[in-house]
Amino acid sequence: MTGARNLDKLGAIDERSPAPVGHMPFSSLFVFHCRANTGYAIAALETLFYEAGLELAGGDPTKVHFSYSSLEKGLPTNLPPELRNIIQFDFNAKYAAAIERVAAYARDNEIRFALFFDIQPIHPVFRPLRSAGVRTILSYWGAPISSYMPAWKLNLKRLQLALSRSKADGLIFESQAMADLAIYGRGVPRSMIDVVPLGVDTELYKPERSDYVYEALGLPRDRRVVVYAGHMEKRKGVRTLIEAAMELLLRRRRSDVCFLLFGNKGDESREFERMYEGSGIEGLIKFGGYRSDLPKIYPGCFCGVIPSTGWDSYPCSPVEMAACGLPVVASRLQGLCEVVQAGKTGLLYPPGNSQALADCLENLLDHPELAEKYGQQGRRRCETELSLEAHRQGLMRALRRHLE
Repeated sequence: MTGARNLDKLGAIDERSPAPVGHMPFSSLFVFHCRANTGYAIAALETLFYEAGLELAGGDPTKVHFSYSSLEKGLPTNLPPELRNIIQFDFNAKYAAAIERVAAYARDNEIRFALFFDIQPIHPVFRPLRSAGVRTILSYWGAPISSYMPAWKLNLKRLQLALSRSKADGLIFESQAMADLAIYGRGVPRSMIDVVPLGVDTELYKPERSDYVYEALGLPRDRRVVVYAGHMEKRKGVRTLIEAAMELLLRRRRSDVCFLLFGNKGDESREFERMYEGSGIEGLIKFGGYRSDLPKIYPGCFCGVIPSTGWDSYPCSPVEMAACGLPVVASRLQGLCEVVQAGKTGLLYPPGNSQALADCLENLLDHPELAEKYGQQGRRRCETELSLEAHRQGLMRALRRHLE
């Protein structure tokens, strides 16, 4: 019996040592810390994890299992309809009964491999899962795992991890910057860590120049478009971008640029719109909400901006922008320094410094040949290093290294 109802099938956890995994195919479980249909970068990872699970299962979809903290929004629409093994489990709740149920599910469905999203390397769910037959447990991180620790505290964390009987076998990060936080903040040995940068669909996101962005958004055609896509939360630095836009439009009186921001919902854009209300530039800074046509919008833009002021692991949007042939200007912050190669695929500036961001944008506006060069080099990098296939191969290498 498969599907969400299996989780209600309680049973005692088998404390005997499980049999070795042996050769493929075998069943796997991918556990997300968020509810189903969250969207954002999770959607691309769902597809990648399903493909990985299918490969480990020898092409048998009945051996691939997914779990979410909540199914209140329904079953995940991004996964193929033939995937029926979808359960609800919130590992952040740490309820003993929930842990027993997911361990029973793993035993009943002969799960041999489990990958958790954003779970600490020590967690009470790991030991019951091993007793239920799971041989390899990995943690995939898209966020900071820790802050940096002083030496005395770091040594204690290393000792804690070494002595723990309920720990993961390895951790996968999207950037070296996030991996370093695990090494120097959580005490995780380098041997446990793999870095797998995100990939982009270079057939969907490609540099096909058109006027679509002007037609779809009603932007003035005599101005080049600077585009942002991401959340509106504080750490994403939208305020810094608006300040840079006001600097260029009002103080430096640029007449060749406008700004387009995606990712706002509800009235999230209102606090930013108040910053320039009544200044006469309202039509030159546009919030576009959430759209499904970004692959058609990006190619008509001039450059992309990622103005984060808090942490950033390895976001999708700058990779998608680069795949469309855009130079990318980003804050010199953690994983962004790995996404954007300064002086090659774009420019970096100090986080939160709107004047420096305005300078970078003005440099590209005044030197369009430089912007084009960065865009071309970014596209080539996406084709060779950051494609979906490169991402898939990188993930499979990491999985096999631990499975073997």
